[in-house]
Amino acid sequence: GALAAALKRAGLTEAQVRETEIEPDFEDGRAVYEVEFVSGENEYEITVDAATGKILDYEVERDD
Repeated sequence: GALAAALKRAGLTEAQVRETEIEPDFEDGRAVYEVEFVSGENEYEITVDAATGKILDYEVERDD
């Protein structure tokens, strides 16, 4: 699913992340999942196409 695709893109496993949030959303008329999690000192925000599992957006920020 969306979490697996996001973790694969980030190069992380589920055991390496915390504060995982997955929210369904619509972007440009298509269903997507907004996946957010924290690993180490980084916060990840990844948008995954709900139909294909393709990564549409990938952002990493330092978690303060």
